[in-house]
Amino acid sequence: MKTFSITIQDDKESIFIELMKCFTFVKKIEVVSADSEIPAWHKTILDQRLEAKNKDSISWDVVQEEINSKYGL
Repeated sequence: MKTFSITIQDDKESIFIELMKCFTFVKKIEVVSADSEIPAWHKTILDQRLEAKNKDSISWDVVQEEINSKYGL
C-alpha cells in the first residue's frame, strides 16, 4: 500500500475529498494541516534527549587528538 501527500488550494478541499471518496481503491482520507506543529510535550521530550546526547557526546576534535596521541600520528 502507498501513501501520498499532496497540496491543494483551500477552496478546492471539499471537491477533492468528494472525488477521492468516489474511488473504491482509496482506503483512507486524512486531512493534515500544513501548519501543524509538534506538541509542547513532545518538544520537551526531544529537548531532553538532545541534551542527554550532547552531554554524553565527544567532539570529533577530541577523538582525533586521542587517536593521534595513542598511535603517534
